[in-house]
Amino acid sequence: MEKDIAQWLAELEDRVRKLEATAATEATEATETNPTTPGTIQFSGAIKLQDRTYRYEWVRPAEHLLSDSFEDSLTRVAALAHPLRHQILRALLQHPATVSELVDAGLSSTGTTYHHLSALQSAGWVEKSGGAFSIPPARVVPLLTIIAAGEPH
Repeated sequence: MEKDIAQWLAELEDRVRKLEATAATEATEATETNPTTPGTIQFSGAIKLQDRTYRYEWVRPAEHLLSDSFEDSLTRVAALAHPLRHQILRALLQHPATVSELVDAGLSSTGTTYHHLSALQSAGWVEKSGGAFSIPPARVVPLLTIIAAGEPH
């Protein structure tokens, strides 16, 4: 019995260490967690889109979330709240795209597309590399989690 407590304590210390080391922009491999861990908020997912697999897990103590201002997080979420941005994100979930490819797909004009991509980029939802925009891997599962959270429960 004493060994079980020591093992449990070691596992608990390891989980706390992982919680404290987690950074908002890092994707992590999905691990087994106890969904009934009191006092935590968590989400995770594993999804394959086209030829890429995304695995992500995010766990935060509720106390941490409640002690900080919601402003930064909600500003980041608010950047998603435009119908054209929904279309852009849906397209980028399929594959990276240039502005001209998004315009050619009939999303909007060049200027309007740049405007909305800039807002999404400032909020961390898209990044640009080699002229093409994409959703950073560490943002794919969180984006889909927000969409799932908006469904009727």
